[in-house]
Amino acid sequence: MRIDLRDRVLVITGASSGIGRATALEAACAGMDVVVSARRTDKLEEVAAEIRGRGRRALVVKCDVNVDAEVTALVQAALRELGRLDVFFANAGYGLYRAAAQMTEAELRDIFETNFFGTVRCVRAVLPVLRQRGDARYRGQVVICSSAASEVGIPMYAGYAATKAAQDGYASALRSEMYDEGIYVTTVHPVPTTTEFFTAMQARADNPALVQHSPSPVTQSVEHVARCIVRAMRRPRRAEVWPHLPSRLGAGLATAFPVLPAWALRRQMHQLRAIDPSLRL
Repeated sequence: MRIDLRDRVLVITGASSGIGRATALEAACAGMDVVVSARRTDKLEEVAAEIRGRGRRALVVKCDVNVDAEVTALVQAALRELGRLDVFFANAGYGLYRAAAQMTEAELRDIFETNFFGTVRCVRAVLPVLRQRGDARYRGQVVICSSAASEVGIPMYAGYAATKAAQDGYASALRSEMYDEGIYVTTVHPVPTTTEFFTAMQARADNPALVQHSPSPVTQSVEHVARCIVRAMRRPRRAEVWPHLPSRLGAGLATAFPVLPAWALRRQMHQLRAIDPSLRL
């Protein structure tokens, strides 16, 4: 199935920067009107101005995905101001750089509240809207920003990886449940991207400099990820989208031969402990 995206409406959480912002602009280039939401409205106004500069409508809505009422208000604002809602991109989330044994229960609960339960709130708010649409073959799409870390837990990213694994499992079940209702559920699994993600994570880290010593062997631009997401909306997929195909193949190998990632991740942890002995605790 191929969908003409022109004049359709996309709602994005976490749209003030990074993948959310890039996707909003790419979607506008494809002819979509976009509702951008996040907690920082100053950044959202800048994104909205760029969308309008591309000749499309933009709506700014302040939304904290940790608050039920704000997520519901986001969906209602899209319907009230733009008249429809075709695709919801649940993108809001953050990273936490902390050893599993040193992570507090509050930190773990907080990151689950945003990354996992924030996604669940978005899904619950948008499903009743999509179910009311007429065409049973395609009633709309839910896109969820997961991560390559949903497949393999990386040292110092235990909390983040756990939220993404939970998010991915939830989406996989939802995908099957929505199949006969014509609602497409798509997850996106990017490798590290050139965004504010790591800067924000450094601000929360016990040893900010240590974050720089955990480089990914691959990185990709947010523009590339955004193009992959819009492509998955133009040709809606009930599947996972991996913008970096070698990482998808690597995740498959890691599942089939777990000794390989275990060796590599142990080696990485040894290197980090050489830099920061406190990680031995």
